[in-house]
Amino acid sequence: MSKVIRALAVLALVAVLGTLIGWLFSRQGDVTPVAGTPPAEQSPPPPAPMAAQTAPEPAPRPREAVRIKVTRAMPEGAADWEQQLDNILLGDDDDNGKADKLLALIPNAPPDAQQELAQHLVNMVQDDHYDGAAEMLTNAATPSEVSGVLMNDLLNRKNSLKLPMLLAIARNSAHPLKDQALDLLGLLTQEDNGTNWDQWAATVDTWLQDNPD
Repeated sequence: MSKVIRALAVLALVAVLGTLIGWLFSRQGDVTPVAGTPPAEQSPPPPAPMAAQTAPEPAPRPREAVRIKVTRAMPEGAADWEQQLDNILLGDDDDNGKADKLLALIPNAPPDAQQELAQHLVNMVQDDHYDGAAEMLTNAATPSEVSGVLMNDLLNRKNSLKLPMLLAIARNSAHPLKDQALDLLGLLTQEDNGTNWDQWAATVDTWLQDNPD
């Protein structure tokens, strides 16, 4: 009996194990494997906000040339030289006094007025008061319009004034009238000393002894 009971017990145990195993297998079919959560699909980044388009600034218009009137400071006496000339000519000074004022006015007068003033000067200045006019004539920087008037007037002066002045101009290599002065020396003295200024000085002294006036 004990063997029968053991056999039955074994069979019962086998049946229980088989039932348990079958149940486990049936549970595996019912379990749905848990799938991993798929990564969220990344949406493309939103487009960067476009900068507000502004209308292009118009190109700057070229500036119109502005004409600037430059007022140059004029030397004293340049603007009203005609009035000053009238004041000199109608004044109470003697001729030499008027000549001195004209000499002072010429350098400050406009170029186109200097020639007229020089003409008035030679009409006023006397031989015994010629120092100022002589300085202007022998100055190489004197405008040609002025020196030309003075040179033409010099030919009407007395020889004792004329010949030394011509020699002073002729020997000044920078003077624009040097050639004309040398020609006049040769014409008056009938000598040709070239550029030998010492010989010319002697020639002028000798000639003036015979022709003082």
